[in-house]
Amino acid sequence: SDLHGDFERLLHTDTAFDVWVDTGDFFPNLTRGEVDAEVRYQTNWMAQNDVVSKLVTWLNGRPMISVPGNHDYVSLVEALQSVGVEAHEVTPTGVEVAGFTWAGFREIPWIYGEWNGETHNFDTLVETTWATRPDVLVTHAPAGGLLDGGNGYGIATLASALTWQPHNIKAHFFGHSHEHGGQTLDEMGVLFANGATTIRVHTLE
Repeated sequence: SDLHGDFERLLHTDTAFDVWVDTGDFFPNLTRGEVDAEVRYQTNWMAQNDVVSKLVTWLNGRPMISVPGNHDYVSLVEALQSVGVEAHEVTPTGVEVAGFTWAGFREIPWIYGEWNGETHNFDTLVETTWATRPDVLVTHAPAGGLLDGGNGYGIATLASALTWQPHNIKAHFFGHSHEHGGQTLDEMGVLFANGATTIRVHTLE
């Protein structure tokens, strides 16, 4: 999560893995969220840096799962799908990959209204995600109070659902809060993994 354009770090990951999970903010930014300018910039950045071709070689036939971040204005999933990669964008209605059901969303708590996916209300997103009964939760932002930095980046509605509503979730992958990037937490039988600015390998059973 939160590589912000420093994608070549992935290419040097030599630990074996089965699925690449990207939890957002893959792309660099040029502006403070001007949509047209960001779409042009991120599209050109991909082409100039041969991003898709390099990722295809690195993935070597393995699938990828992604939820975009608030700084992402073009679809990494669509770019990889266009060249035949098994790439999946996670949504509240879920996707089946590697024997698990993955579900989640990109939306983050409101900051200034400058970036993609900022919202004040998570009720429907969380309800739809829970109805999917996922094994793995994938969001860009953390749940409130769980490796969220304590600065309003966490989603309180998500924390409440994880605490009080029945679920099958084994792991929650996210980023957004750079302060806790690379840290994990085992709570309520769930592995919480904040991947912000880091590349980590986790095992699910």
